[in-house]
Amino acid sequence: MRTSSSVGARWIVAASLGLLAAAWEGAPPRADTSPAGGPVVARVGAVTITAADLERRLASVPGFQLRTFGATPADIKRAFLERVLVREALLSQGGVDRGLESRDDVKERSRGVLRSALLSKLRNEVLSSSHVDERDIKAYYEKNATKFHSPERYALWWIATRKRPEAEEIIADLKKDPSPKHWGDLARDKSIDGPTAFRRGDLGFVAPDGTTAEPGIKVSRAVLDAVEKLKDAEISPAPIQDGERWIVVWRKQTMRPVDRPMEIEAGSIKQLLMHMRNEAKIKEVVAALRKQYLGEHNPDLVDLFDITPQGELTPVRRPGSLPTGKRAPVNAVPAPGSLR
Repeated sequence: MRTSSSVGARWIVAASLGLLAAAWEGAPPRADTSPAGGPVVARVGAVTITAADLERRLASVPGFQLRTFGATPADIKRAFLERVLVREALLSQGGVDRGLESRDDVKERSRGVLRSALLSKLRNEVLSSSHVDERDIKAYYEKNATKFHSPERYALWWIATRKRPEAEEIIADLKKDPSPKHWGDLARDKSIDGPTAFRRGDLGFVAPDGTTAEPGIKVSRAVLDAVEKLKDAEISPAPIQDGERWIVVWRKQTMRPVDRPMEIEAGSIKQLLMHMRNEAKIKEVVAALRKQYLGEHNPDLVDLFDITPQGELTPVRRPGSLPTGKRAPVNAVPAPGSLR
């Protein structure tokens, strides 16, 4: 059961972090009184809240929510100042007074706000200084032509055997049970094509020239000619000779050809190029910060704990230690009548 003091501490921490988030969003209570901020409307400890701060925060709140603060504009401004900005600053100051800013979770969330603020600043710098024109879009489109143009392709499964009678026997067996599970069992047990046997003979999508996504696996012209005569979801009615092998092939489906003109893709390419430039800028800044601030780096120490398949963190067991687990309770004293 949570105590009232622990709940209060949680509220203080949340409020202080909310104040940090508000600062990142563009409405920071100020510690100075610059003329640009306008007149000071409140001062809480070292935090100064100006009229400009109040205006920015009000602009970020939907109108239907602002109406809950009062009936007139003057009432809304005064109530928002007191119930939101001053309250946030007071709770933040309370958190500082109690030393909550030194807690690890508060430090991490504070770093998160600063991290997000820096990323936002870098993104704005890229947007203001970088321009993507038609030449950039055309160059990317031509360099990555395979992303926008692809021929018709077939999704194929196959089973390879050494002799024709073996392939005929497989075809006869599949006529009785043409389910994917049965096909997978046959591929695993009878196919001599090692790279695909344990994948149900799955070749993925095969291009017109016989190439596949798997390195070193290419479908011969003889097999492709036979596949072109099949319909989607149809298994070859007879074995196909492929050099010294005999193939049983299943045409699973057909991927229609893709041809997306540059005019249609220009918008998405522009966004992608801006994203790439933004990532390059972040990488550059991180490299500089790493060189300047990274003083100690011990990646081998992460081996002190493990991550279970369920995603839980566990300490590494010492050699020879027994696994921990729940054990059935042992009664020190036998229950009455248990020894009969």
